[in-house]
Amino acid sequence: MKLFVFCVLLTMSIKAEAYLDPGTGSMMLQVILGGIAAIGVAVKLYWHKLVAIFRPRTNKETEDKSA
Repeated sequence: MKLFVFCVLLTMSIKAEAYLDPGTGSMMLQVILGGIAAIGVAVKLYWHKLVAIFRPRTNKETEDKSA
């Protein structure tokens, strides 16, 4: 039912008088680039943990963890 109401509201169009100044595009670009930079920093901080998940364990590592 909620999906039906959402689709009906989505298809109903009304005239919108909106103005986007040139600064809006610049702000959107800054948000996108900031998000990409934040993802890059997060990956850099957790790089060793991410690599350790996918690296196959050697026999010595499994013996050390079981002891």
